[in-house]
Amino acid sequence: MDDNRILFVDLDGTLIKEDLSNLAFSHSLRKYPFKTLFYLLVFLFRGKPYLKDKISKDFDIPFENLTFNKAAFNFIREVKNRHRVVYLISGSHQNLVDQMGKYLNIFFESFGTRDNFNMVGSNKVQFIKGNLKIHNFDYLGNSHKDLPIWRYTKRAIYTNASQELIKTINSENLESKEIQANFSQTK
Repeated sequence: MDDNRILFVDLDGTLIKEDLSNLAFSHSLRKYPFKTLFYLLVFLFRGKPYLKDKISKDFDIPFENLTFNKAAFNFIREVKNRHRVVYLISGSHQNLVDQMGKYLNIFFESFGTRDNFNMVGSNKVQFIKGNLKIHNFDYLGNSHKDLPIWRYTKRAIYTNASQELIKTINSENLESKEIQANFSQTK
């Protein structure tokens, strides 16, 4: 891995075992069932960013209940110790990503889904290249949705990946590095 590359780190399934959008949706459904059902109906016409925005507005992340990937945090610390810049980037809504970024206090900046832009898959590459003007970077993720990013960077840094995903990474001849997942209630 290139010691000078900026590192982007995924959140859901990578840094934490949980998916914040799913937690926010469950909370919204319990607390505001009719409003949430209305959001689901409108979502059919307005898309995922709309739904993620609505369900995340009144949701405070229960940090004490999250399961953190200690190995991923250790990797981030090693990267930062080499004076590399590290960003948090997630498909969860910007409201939730901001909460997590402030809580963790280890990222240069945090980016999530907002407006009409769902920050997943190739949209992450588009955002990083187009908005941040960064073309040479590394990415730590855990899901098939991350394949377009790894294909762009020509390397896969992954954790908590399924065997199927690992086979796909290997079949594409990407340079790869596995961070063995180690989840616990403390970071």
